[in-house]
Amino acid sequence: MYSEPKNEDKNNRREEKPHILVVDDEPNILRAMSLVLQSEFDVTVATTGNKAVKKIRQGMDFDVISLDLQMPGLSGIESLKAIKQLSPSTEVLIVTAHSDVESAKGALKLGAYDYIDKPFSNAELLASIRKGVKRRSNTIGVEKTKEQLAFVKAQLMQSEKFSAIGQLLSGVAHELNNPLATIMGFSEILLLRKCSPDKTRNYLEKINESSLLCKNIVQKLLAFSRKEGSKQEYIQVNHVIESTLELKQHDFKVDGIQVVKQLADNMPCTMANFYKLQQVFLNIINNAHQAMKMDAKTGTLTVKSAFDEQVLRINFLDTGPGIPEKNLQKIFEPLFTTKKKGEGTGLGLSICCEIIKEHKGNIFVANDQGKGACFAIEIPIVDQLSQTLPTSHKKNETLEKC
Repeated sequence: MYSEPKNEDKNNRREEKPHILVVDDEPNILRAMSLVLQSEFDVTVATTGNKAVKKIRQGMDFDVISLDLQMPGLSGIESLKAIKQLSPSTEVLIVTAHSDVESAKGALKLGAYDYIDKPFSNAELLASIRKGVKRRSNTIGVEKTKEQLAFVKAQLMQSEKFSAIGQLLSGVAHELNNPLATIMGFSEILLLRKCSPDKTRNYLEKINESSLLCKNIVQKLLAFSRKEGSKQEYIQVNHVIESTLELKQHDFKVDGIQVVKQLADNMPCTMANFYKLQQVFLNIINNAHQAMKMDAKTGTLTVKSAFDEQVLRINFLDTGPGIPEKNLQKIFEPLFTTKKKGEGTGLGLSICCEIIKEHKGNIFVANDQGKGACFAIEIPIVDQLSQTLPTSHKKNETLEKC
């Protein structure tokens, strides 16, 4: 029997050459294939499908596996299934006799990339293995690109959040001024004069009340700024809306923006990421605020929530100038912005779109009969226990209700 050659510097060579596993129970074929391939590839051999699968279970990584269909123990098809389950990106070449062509074609449906018939030429074997190596390289390249894109996307989302935090900070600072002034004033009174027990208690209660207000303001900002993961929880979307509007409370007061809340009673909960939805809502509210402020220096923001058996709906309507018709189809595209240079990245709404898609929902935009813009969001109601979408969920004509 032909045994696998010992190779003390296999790891060093593997860095330079693609790693190939040749699996065949015929010693002469195994030797011949190994000799042909070893000048160009780092070759490992196995005499059964069981041994091949064992190597992968032990953590060995192969770019291409040449797999004979007819072997004792695990058949080629069974080995192929096990290999693809353990290492989906590993490419598998089926080696078969003419009588097994139908089985080889079936192997292609199970994940093999090609097959060759015995007897085959050295050139045919090398060409088939090179093809598999190229496919594996492309697959790994795509996977790395996806990882890089996911990383960049996460960074951009956090960058947009920090941009929103920057816009909130001035308002938060003003909100803190009043309670802090109260704390300082009553503290000084207590330090400078002796007061009756009743007055002392009253002053201390006002200090405590103002301190709690400061604490709540800071906690809301810190909660929004936290770097959230992808974890979803069973939440009440109306609470997300209320929390987001509270962050903008001072800005609205300063700029004379009136907020009208039309939130549905008994709104059902759903599985969602509280802080990601808050980021979406804040981005839409910020855009509405800026549009109304630039257009008329004042305005009204109407926030509605509604639901049916399967879907939660949240609408944001403003009294700004609306969105030009030519831009309606573009505003969710990455890097598209109508703001001046330095005022916007063009990433906010595209990120909002991605977040809503993560929640299996939809986001739409339309002009409210020339009176302003309307953003409509639909989120499916997901049960906490089953965490599954309703089977009959259909796209609703939300835009008609804006």
